[in-house]
Amino acid sequence: DLTRIINSDEKAVVSTQSTGIEYLSPHDAVGTQELKTELLEKFNGDWKDPAWRSIVYCEKQYSAEQLDYFNTLPSERLPKIRDIMSRYLTNSDEEAKKDI
Repeated sequence: DLTRIINSDEKAVVSTQSTGIEYLSPHDAVGTQELKTELLEKFNGDWKDPAWRSIVYCEKQYSAEQLDYFNTLPSERLPKIRDIMSRYLTNSDEEAKKDI
């Protein structure tokens, strides 16, 4: 049961009558509407092209291995997951490997 909504450029605060909990809307990492449109157009045009990922600034970019994984169809990812896990699992994790 919403009792108030306060909108500003920085945040939207919503409090509920029954709990009194305030909700802060998430940070808008994309920023402008123009960038949001560009991101959606690039993603919808070719989701495998990683150009849409660089619209949002971040200090650390995806590695080549991560991009390769993202560009693999979900139905074909299991061998990649097994390869990645085999490189990171320790000998004590041998039992866990059997369940993969």
